[in-house]
Amino acid sequence: MESMEKTQTPTSPSNDFDQADISLVDILVILAENAKLLIIGPLLVGLCALGFAYLLPQSFESVAVLHAEQATASLMATSAVLDPVAITLGLGKGESAEEARRELRQSIKTSVGRNDKLLTLTVSAPTPQQAQAKANVVLDQTYRQSRPKGMARTRIEVQLAEAQGRFKNAEKAATSLLKRLESSDVSVAGGSDLARGYADLLTASAAAQKQISEFEVLLEGVSEAMLMEAPTLPEKASQPRKALWAISATLVTGIVLLLFVFMRQALRSVGVDAGGADKLARIRRALGVK
Repeated sequence: MESMEKTQTPTSPSNDFDQADISLVDILVILAENAKLLIIGPLLVGLCALGFAYLLPQSFESVAVLHAEQATASLMATSAVLDPVAITLGLGKGESAEEARRELRQSIKTSVGRNDKLLTLTVSAPTPQQAQAKANVVLDQTYRQSRPKGMARTRIEVQLAEAQGRFKNAEKAATSLLKRLESSDVSVAGGSDLARGYADLLTASAAAQKQISEFEVLLEGVSEAMLMEAPTLPEKASQPRKALWAISATLVTGIVLLLFVFMRQALRSVGVDAGGADKLARIRRALGVK
């Protein structure tokens, strides 16, 4: 009875775990046996990806920076700017205006700084010269389209003339009061009133001058004077990023091959195990594979 109880005593879970456990030495053995595959394979794929990147068409980016608001950035993406740009550069020949406009939008990027209010224009093209030329044409059309036209321009011109009239009147009245203040005939009480009136006229003159500047800016629109950095002539291609392609392909291939090596070793271990056939059959049934 004692011998039967001993034979029927189940093995402890810790023993089963120790038998199935893979040590660090086993992992190093697997890596050493498959070293050529794990090293040469990723390198070959990385070189192929690098060669393929050289075959792809290059893209160069020209960058310009100017003082402008978000409204100017939005204007650059409108048909009022893009259509003349396409005509000037001869883009989209044989295509519809909508197709040419869509291709231009894809090659133009804008961003406005939240704090510095600087608009960065990035334009891409197949060559450095084309990228710079396209950026210059986009800026030129933006300058033109930002200027008010028609009734809007007439209204601003009228407001500008009125502000200039107020400024001249205030300046003339202030000059007259200043002469009276400088004369010795003015009494102390009268001098105080004149000084207060002179200060009010100076305030009105400053306000009119500020309005004149604002109206002049509106009439001028976005101009070359706001340009902080002219469109650059790029020296290196921005796309494709050949090094990034090669490194990414090498890393991904290395991970895939590493998983393949360990899976293959696991299947071999299952085949050697006494219960391996039963486990493989259960995996096939679970996956629906006969």
